Amino acid sequence: MKYGKSLTSALIGASVLFSSAVMAENHVVQAQVTAFKPMVIQIAPGDTVSWENMNGHISNTVFTNKDQSKTEYIPEGATGWTSAMGENYGTEPLTVEGVYLYKCDPHWGAGMGGVIIVGEPTNLEAIAATKPKGALKRLVKKAQKAVK
Repeated sequence: MKYGKSLTSALIGASVLFSSAVMAENHVVQAQVTAFKPMVIQIAPGDTVSWENMNGHISNTVFTNKDQSKTEYIPEGATGWTSAMGENYGTEPLTVEGVYLYKCDPHWGAGMGGVIIVGEPTNLEAIAATKPKGALKRLVKKAQKAVK
């Protein structure tokens, strides 16, 4: 009987783990000329994002500042990414809640970027407080509008 309870507990635990993985969604973003469609997506923690039609494009969370320093606009404790040029790309499950900003390096001058909001936008106020300009400001405004 002792082993039966342990086996039952193990099976229940495994089914909970597998069911949460099965319930996770993959959200698809399409690269279209110089825009990501949709530009803003809201997902649940544990979901993934895939970029398709990436010929000549990159999905990158690293932004270069005027002084050549680098900044990532992602939640604290999260891991950013840089896809390979021209290759479709998919993230690992995004588990840290907050706002993730990304861009296409070759087309950032045309404003090609996007926003992923995972769960609650925990870091959006901090990002807005940096007083972004240009295309980055537009991404922040789109994120703010999406969470209202």
